Amino acid sequence: MANETPQAPEGAPVAPTKAKLPMLIGMVAVGLALGGGTGAAVLGPMVAKKMGKVTPIVAAADSAHGGDAAAAEGEHAAPAEGGKEGGAAEAAIHVLDNMVLNPAGSGGSRYLLLTVAIEVGSPAAIESFKARDAELRDIVLTTLGTKPVEQLTDMATREQFKVEIMKAVDERFGKKSVKRIYFPQFVVQ
Repeated sequence: MANETPQAPEGAPVAPTKAKLPMLIGMVAVGLALGGGTGAAVLGPMVAKKMGKVTPIVAAADSAHGGDAAAAEGEHAAPAEGGKEGGAAEAAIHVLDNMVLNPAGSGGSRYLLLTVAIEVGSPAAIESFKARDAELRDIVLTTLGTKPVEQLTDMATREQFKVEIMKAVDERFGKKSVKRIYFPQFVVQ
């Protein structure tokens, strides 16, 4: 009788063994991380939009991707030229997402994946950019497609690329149609 191990009465909860405890903790941690990430990615933008805290880039991307036109033109759109919101005029931004090109001399073995955000100089220019989106994309692809991989991977040349793109867009769309150019995504593979 001294060698018998005590057994839990029927219906009593069984404590996890030492071998199962780290796995259980890992599963809980992964579940919390996935739940938190999903909540932040899905609910975060919805809550921010309800609170009126949408950035101009998000508003421009929403309207460019078929978002609610009334919402894009209403509370989240950039004010007309000279208009003020919160003490400062917001700039309208036109986003060219997920553009892919083969750099010069790469023989198709390398590529550049980029997103270009163009800060627009006037309300008329944003409408022109929306209507002529394919032409804008062609300008960017033509300008950067002549660059070899070595130039595209050099961080010092990015500002030069922005100036070249701005000049090309201004030539085609009229002077002062672009205030600034940003590269939120610029990946060379």
